Amino acid sequence: MNPAGPDSLRTRRILGSLGILAASAGIGAMVYSTWERTVSSAENLDRLTLALPHLQREKDYVSSQRCAACHPAEYASWHRTFHRTMTQVAVPENIIGDFDGSTLWSHGLPYRVFRDAERFWAEMPDPDEMMYVIQGGKKLPFQEIPRVRLPVVMATGSHHYQTYWVPSPRYKRLMQTLPLVYLPKDKKWIPREAAFMRPPHDRGGFITQWNHHCIRCHSTGGNPGLDPKTGMLDTRVGELGIACESCHGPAEEHLRRNQNPLHRYGTYFNGRADATIVNPSKLSHRASSEVCGQCHGVFIMRDEYAMKYASEGELYRPGEDLQKTRYYIQHPVQDSPKERWEELRRNPEFFRERWWDDGTILAGGREFTAMAVTGCYTRGTISCLSCHSMHQSDPVDQLKPGMDGSAACTQCHTQPKYTTDISRHTLHVPKSTGSDCLNCHMPFTTYALLGAIRSHQIASPNLAGSIRHGVPNACNLCHLDKTLAWTQEHLSKRTGAPPLSLTEEQRAVSAALLWLLKGHAAQRAIAAWHLGWDPAQQASGADWLAPFAAQLLADPYGVVRYIAERNLRKLPGFGGFLCDVLAPDADLQKEVRKAVELWRKNSIPPSRTGSEILIGADGKVLEADLLQLTRQRDDRPVTIKE
Repeated sequence: MNPAGPDSLRTRRILGSLGILAASAGIGAMVYSTWERTVSSAENLDRLTLALPHLQREKDYVSSQRCAACHPAEYASWHRTFHRTMTQVAVPENIIGDFDGSTLWSHGLPYRVFRDAERFWAEMPDPDEMMYVIQGGKKLPFQEIPRVRLPVVMATGSHHYQTYWVPSPRYKRLMQTLPLVYLPKDKKWIPREAAFMRPPHDRGGFITQWNHHCIRCHSTGGNPGLDPKTGMLDTRVGELGIACESCHGPAEEHLRRNQNPLHRYGTYFNGRADATIVNPSKLSHRASSEVCGQCHGVFIMRDEYAMKYASEGELYRPGEDLQKTRYYIQHPVQDSPKERWEELRRNPEFFRERWWDDGTILAGGREFTAMAVTGCYTRGTISCLSCHSMHQSDPVDQLKPGMDGSAACTQCHTQPKYTTDISRHTLHVPKSTGSDCLNCHMPFTTYALLGAIRSHQIASPNLAGSIRHGVPNACNLCHLDKTLAWTQEHLSKRTGAPPLSLTEEQRAVSAALLWLLKGHAAQRAIAAWHLGWDPAQQASGADWLAPFAAQLLADPYGVVRYIAERNLRKLPGFGGFLCDVLAPDADLQKEVRKAVELWRKNSIPPSRTGSEILIGADGKVLEADLLQLTRQRDDRPVTIKE
């Protein structure tokens, strides 16, 4: 990947040593050490701390525990968040997964997870050898890779899913993936390849390391600790998880000065800002948003800082200019400079893994990148903190009270057409889902965490992206039964925009069904999620959707199957429907037929019919049309870097 210029290839090679030199087994310069080769033996259990990153106290990090004494309320509210639990030590109170002795399969290889008293374990193929084979350093069938017994020492996540890390059998403090994911809501394990959007049978990302990628945003004050001479790591963190000092900056000086009560009271009564700590809410809208953008953005380290980061750790401090050390990448649009178009030309896959083809953000976790190109940010003063708070919020979405609807917009847009006379603007009934500002201007077109989330690229509905690039739009994700022609007619009447040329299919068939049946994997995932969305069911009816959702139960992508199965259960008559989305292809085809037959028994005739939704006047699916669309499915490889 080379979006920032020719020198970035050199940067990538340098940083690649974090994953290649330090993780690839068999490299001649690397040698096994005694403890790593015997890490699973009982006498070495007490040395598992050698696998975890050092908890560093240099660079002025003191840890959230030291903040709690003076800021108990703030500490308590942060402690409830999922940011805190982003990375945790694998002790019983932190582990959600059921380590019950089960054997799970990933890419055709068995992984057994079990518990021994207070320890969690995995019997698995040697992850170092696996990485070396994947990278082409060794030709060896996966099935012949030696198996090892490794302790699970860290966990990532605690809300939508939790994944786990084992120590490298050879290199100190190198965390390798256990390629399984536990889903707490479903109380089940799935292989890693079924939890992330990647092409079927693609082994990229199958094994990864925490130290050189996840450390950036899943720890506080992370330092990979690369020794450029040996390629070895001595990883350090200020704290595991996303803690106080991620947003407020290292607190050692703040702690030292404020131990003096005269200093504390003097600062308070004089109304002076405490220069030893950063309060994001008192920064400008840009600087405060960059505090979030240090993780929630698409960036690479600038060449001159790349090796410094790899060996010394985080260079940015809250309140500083985030752009100094990082190059933030944006998808080019019509008026973008030539350099951005050149970046896209050189690295089309890099962009497709993060944006829709029209430049709308696709990958979740990139909210700062999305917001940074919107008028509310570039011409206004919106910031992440306009709607979100780490302290005064529900941990789910971190939204401030009342910010889950139109109030998020009317705090700035106070004119009557946005408040008391809203139908004049929305052309929908007041207080309806169609008059909720967020549903039109921040639709659920971003993929993340086995579902759809709101786009933070705030914009008005525009059909150009849908017509030219197949990008789902707000109108047709709510009106699932309507065509792009219907939507264009309504938008043209309202805005006076000249109509664009449509294909015969776009005129004749529901846009949602086109995305669902013949779209690429990202389109199918977003459309499938909306089948279970209450506003869409209210606007479009729900009793005709099941036979189309059922087609995705046999989708090539595990994440699409999972989304389809979960949202199928939200349709009438399917509340108790269960399908093993990890079953063999032949069994999945049976599940498709079972679901369609269940619909036939329960929903004939459906409340809606018509050729645009592929249901005839007799209430039966137009099988020939359905088959034609599914045969035209866009099978381009889709990877989403959420």
